[in-house]
Amino acid sequence: MKAKIYLSMLLSLFIVPIQQPFFHLNSKENVCAVYITGVGCPHCAQVDPIILGKLPRDGNIIIEYEIYKQKGNAPLIMEYGGNYNSGLGIPQIIFSKDKHFRGDKSILKNIPDALKEINSNKCPLKDGSSVAFTELDLTTLPGKPKIWKGERVLIKKDEGGDNAILKELLTTEDLSTVLGKIKFRFRVITPFSVAISGGNIYFDNAIELDGWVFQWNSKNAGVHLKMNLVNKDEKKQIESPSQKITKKQKGLGLHKIFILALADTVNPCALAVFLLFLVGIMSHDPERGRKILLAGAAFVSAVYVCYFIYGLIIVKLWQVVQALSTIRLVIYRILGCVAILLGFFHLKDFFRYKPGGFATEMPMGWRGKVKKMMLGITSIRGAFIMGAFVTIFLMPCTMGPYLIAGGILSALDLIKAIPWLLVYNLIFILPLYCIVLLVYFGLKRVQDIFGWKERNVRRLHLIVGFIMLFIGLSILLGWI
Repeated sequence: MKAKIYLSMLLSLFIVPIQQPFFHLNSKENVCAVYITGVGCPHCAQVDPIILGKLPRDGNIIIEYEIYKQKGNAPLIMEYGGNYNSGLGIPQIIFSKDKHFRGDKSILKNIPDALKEINSNKCPLKDGSSVAFTELDLTTLPGKPKIWKGERVLIKKDEGGDNAILKELLTTEDLSTVLGKIKFRFRVITPFSVAISGGNIYFDNAIELDGWVFQWNSKNAGVHLKMNLVNKDEKKQIESPSQKITKKQKGLGLHKIFILALADTVNPCALAVFLLFLVGIMSHDPERGRKILLAGAAFVSAVYVCYFIYGLIIVKLWQVVQALSTIRLVIYRILGCVAILLGFFHLKDFFRYKPGGFATEMPMGWRGKVKKMMLGITSIRGAFIMGAFVTIFLMPCTMGPYLIAGGILSALDLIKAIPWLLVYNLIFILPLYCIVLLVYFGLKRVQDIFGWKERNVRRLHLIVGFIMLFIGLSILLGWI
């Protein structure tokens, strides 16, 4: 009787279906894929936690090429995109010429079904060929890849390395045996977080070996892979020297938005247009201070609203360009050069000032028309409409810093960029509100402010020039 019970239990193992994990694959064969991403890409932020966090732990091997921080990786997207017909957008994951997906929505939609169909997959190479992972020479991989498997990652820092040892580190279950075999060849280093879009992946062990860094989590110690956004305490984490991430590479932080906003704030172009508006209002009702206050506030509020809308459009366009990674890199460098050119134009106006300077002030041909429109304003509603309309004339001489700020903010989700746009534009219009209050309370006459602006116009150009030069150099040198 007991024998029958044991036999029925044994048979039930073959009859009852085993529930498979969402991304589980046959562990007898390696499933290898190439993943191209970029830290800071909002679309990658939706996919990185799955491709670099979930898939490796399910037994897959992911060869990652990050193209924004690791600049040497950027050309590879053109080679893979051409040979696999996968395009130039990111994120993209490539299994073969017949199976590849690009974009966050496509990857998230198709990866589960695609992986169910794949029992094994060779590693795609940049020339369009593929090779089994067991036969792949990791030391010949181009660029600076990261190779993920389980809770382990190999990071290429330099040329060289022992292919057989690197593979053992990545795939052997008994890691202590491998480490014991090479104990005189590696150097223990402080483990560091590996950045992905929207967060970091953390490890508790790390070594450096022949131009490679190997990091892993110790399951015996109960430490598992963590994927969280960096908080204030985590920013204090000690980084390995081999990581070679300096403050220069990390950028100046979002306070650079304030610097760009200040460059817009002291722009003589915006001050000139606003003072023309005040002259128009006061020419109709010079004694009605309340109307001056309300009309001035309406005018400045319209500028604020319109510039905020322009900012949303700029950030969104940047995010679209960001998906076309190679184009984004080129445009980002071009903007750096544009900022430097704008800086030189403003400095030119300091040394040899001429009204209506190219890209620094409103063209002289427009000034008569704008002045005529300003003098025609007679109501608060008209002031708001004119404030919205006049932003078109302000664009040529004020949009330089704003375009750069939009490029910086495009690394954030659009919702998260909104507070920064609100702050940027508040800084931009703050001097205009101050002028309204000075005139309303009788502390200054419009003519006095006009006179101050004319006397200091060259100094204003000097300030803007230095700020734009600093921003441009920061972009080209990788500070931003």
